[in-house]
Amino acid sequence: MIKRLSGAIAVLAALSAIGGLAAIFSGGPAAQDARAAAVKSEPAPAEPKTGTVWTAPDQEAAKKRAQEVVPFVDAVMEECQLCRQMRLREAGLGIKDITNSYFLLDSSIIKKSEDLYGPVRFKHTKHAGELKDCALCHHRRPLDAKAKETTRCSACHQEPFRVNQPERIGLKAAYHQQCTGCHQEMKKGPTDCLGCHRKNVPDHKELVNLPEKPEPIQVTKECLRCHKAVGDDMLKTAHWLWKGPSPYTLNRSKHVNHGKATTSINNF
Repeated sequence: MIKRLSGAIAVLAALSAIGGLAAIFSGGPAAQDARAAAVKSEPAPAEPKTGTVWTAPDQEAAKKRAQEVVPFVDAVMEECQLCRQMRLREAGLGIKDITNSYFLLDSSIIKKSEDLYGPVRFKHTKHAGELKDCALCHHRRPLDAKAKETTRCSACHQEPFRVNQPERIGLKAAYHQQCTGCHQEMKKGPTDCLGCHRKNVPDHKELVNLPEKPEPIQVTKECLRCHKAVGDDMLKTAHWLWKGPSPYTLNRSKHVNHGKATTSINNF
């Protein structure tokens, strides 16, 4: 008798649970109340502040790292490439030890002397997984035993032609030699400037000083104020030095000496 009663209670409990679920998924008032209760129990997603623009956390962190100037490593351990490769493999150093998977190569060290191109987006983990050899890029380590086994490029390569390390190439040359050389050897990846960089063209609205309706010659003079070398080069081109017959110019159809180099000029 007790067993039958216990079984009946279990059946009633199951039916009650099923009824509750049916209420949730049905379209009646009970369903709406159940859904409202479920929504209240879930945490609401954080809304962005008014007027703010969403930015990628990884990108912002990479920007901050790019502006860091680490202490220069003056002394490095001297060892052959094969010895270093074997030592890193025996130490078990690999992808699992990477702390930053993405870098923005936008060092202020390089921008001190020139700023013609935008930064390079470097996928650290992807390259490490492709090469499977940390020593190919991290070819030296600081001599200090307390230093990390692998350090960033800008620790050993900073300004070129340093007084105490004249034989050590600068950071820009280190990037180009390492990256471009590897891409050429593997026949994979970009090898030209615009393959890695975007051109960093300044906003000329802040640079050009012209009247509201300038004459053509005023525009030319204003351009040459900054781009004098380009103007000098232009004077040596075939476009500027051409001469010959001009069948569409009155009285010049047979004059072989007519052209910009001799008797004609335009305003650009």
